[in-house]
Amino acid sequence: MLVSSFLPPPSHQQLLRELHRELDQRGLFAPSRFWTRKLLVWIPVFVISYIGMMVLPWGPARLLLAPLTAMALLTMGFAGHDAGHNALSRTRWVNDLWGQVAMTLLCGMSFGSWRARHNQHHAKCQDVDGDPDMHFGVLFSVYPNSANWGTPLGRFFLRIQKWAFWPLSSLYWITLGYDGIRDLFQRPQDTKIDRFLIPLHWLILLVGPGLLFGWSRAVPAFLCMSCLSSLMTASVFIPNHIGMRRLASGQKLSYLEQQVTTSRNIDNPRVLDFYYGGLNSQIEHHLFPRVPHHRYRAMRPLVRAFCDKHGLTYQQTSLYRALASVGNHLGSMTAAYRSTVKRV
Repeated sequence: MLVSSFLPPPSHQQLLRELHRELDQRGLFAPSRFWTRKLLVWIPVFVISYIGMMVLPWGPARLLLAPLTAMALLTMGFAGHDAGHNALSRTRWVNDLWGQVAMTLLCGMSFGSWRARHNQHHAKCQDVDGDPDMHFGVLFSVYPNSANWGTPLGRFFLRIQKWAFWPLSSLYWITLGYDGIRDLFQRPQDTKIDRFLIPLHWLILLVGPGLLFGWSRAVPAFLCMSCLSSLMTASVFIPNHIGMRRLASGQKLSYLEQQVTTSRNIDNPRVLDFYYGGLNSQIEHHLFPRVPHHRYRAMRPLVRAFCDKHGLTYQQTSLYRALASVGNHLGSMTAAYRSTVKRV
């Protein structure tokens, strides 16, 4: 007993292995056919509802189909996301296939370059220097002295970003589409397959329907689906990290502490889990990204008890409070910028 009292405390790496062992013993890492069942439902829903938006006359039925089509497209994004983490299957080519079909062909993004960028986000979560998700292009700022503080357009949006963020989120699909096309040229090694599928995306979802059903039906259907799914996408992933702990240049944490303390879970009814695609359990997802996302809810109490035991801040809050935190954070960046202007 005297000797054991002088043993050093276990490292975070050892603790994470212990948590992994406990979850594995409960069968939470076992193979699953979850995505097989989900794709068998949502791909037909996507096809039928999207065609329905073009063939039905304007009215209640068409309005009801719009959010259903957007939800189906969002689910395709979730399929691509899980495929990027090799969470659809234990077979690599299955993940690659469905990642390309769901994300590149149907969503119009570049699965190849997105996967490389997203894995960097996981490795460097909330790291100002290393996390690509900390950089919102030329418009929005989520940390002080970001690049857009130095551009006229960035400074303009910085003044109104708290109020402009969500309306402009409906146009997020334009950014994703632009990034996909740009990466075909800038990241050729990551986009060898994407260069064939991205043109097919536009052909199948816009040009073909326009020629078949008429442009007056195809264009509004495409725009409505794209804008609604963009808003849904933003509502899912924006609350996960914005307003959470961020790491300044040179600041280092253990993998365990970084993944837990820079992420936020959303406390929602179980019936709405399908809407979030597992990203409402962001802490569990960042700790174990290769797990099919329907397992994360069962992991929550175990991971939370583990974090409480070892003094790691585990944040889980309502969607309302998370969105309020996002708004407050965006506003605080505006205030930080104004304070620098006053000092000058």
